[in-house]
Amino acid sequence: MRVIAGTRKGHLLLAPRHRQVRPTSSRARTVLFDVLGQETRATRVLDLFAGAGGLGIEALSRGAAWVDFVESSRQHAQLIQKNLQKTHLDDHAAVLVEDAFAFLARRGEAHPPYDLVLADPPYDFDGYSRLLQALAAPALLAASGRLVLETSVRLRLPPAPSGLQLRSERRISETRLLFYQRE
Repeated sequence: MRVIAGTRKGHLLLAPRHRQVRPTSSRARTVLFDVLGQETRATRVLDLFAGAGGLGIEALSRGAAWVDFVESSRQHAQLIQKNLQKTHLDDHAAVLVEDAFAFLARRGEAHPPYDLVLADPPYDFDGYSRLLQALAAPALLAASGRLVLETSVRLRLPPAPSGLQLRSERRISETRLLFYQRE
């Protein structure tokens, strides 16, 4: 897995050696960031279900000011930390070893909202309705904030909850990217 563009273009990232983590393909990452365009510059980003950290590191390489990586696996969180050190981006990020729902529940209004949330749950994840509700919280996403959700094309998602509007959708092979915006 390599960083596709930006200041760290071409840097090789470490990836897990087992099938439980499915890093976002380079093609899907290219499409995702092409759709976002310049919207990642100087933003606060949340990389939820971060895996090896590829999406958040790509955002940092493309100019994001800060990324919070949330990953429940301690082993994967250590991999994210190594990737951040390898790309010299560790001073622009925090790696939190925590369940995504626990993080979303404890994160209150005392924290500044995110401009961009990147959520890539495992393909066998079955909590999309609950996840979308949690991500629609006003304190989480800035007024003009964007949410990008990565899923399998085979998955039927619930409708967007109040507070989020589905703006566009892209399909890349077996991957679907859904782009939401705060209403």
